[in-house]
Amino acid sequence: MDETFAPDERLYRGLHSIWIDDDNSVSSAAFKDSNGVSVDRDGGRAEQDCIVRLVDNLPQIEGVGRLSCQDVRDCGAFPVYLPIEDNDYHSEIHDSADQVQIKSKSKSRKLANKCQVIFKNE
Repeated sequence: MDETFAPDERLYRGLHSIWIDDDNSVSSAAFKDSNGVSVDRDGGRAEQDCIVRLVDNLPQIEGVGRLSCQDVRDCGAFPVYLPIEDNDYHSEIHDSADQVQIKSKSKSRKLANKCQVIFKNE
């Protein structure tokens, strides 16, 4: 994989139960992290494979949310490819090319509004 994200490439975010509202919308808190918002890019995988990888490797999550790279850009945020030792798909959503943490409440809210819950542990 390269560092380029196609507009339609999907990003998957592991969600804690406190980030999933009763109507299956996502709280803006899911997009607030001083270290960057950790996501997995699809990297050409089937959606079910993306979900299984997150659920198997992050047992504390209660759901998985999805948004496209274009959604991220439309919100004024910046997808960054940052593979780690045990995860070639690891990426982050940053505030901009120069700033990691998303500080704007409105930007976090916009990202949450674009994020769809596609899996929820029952």
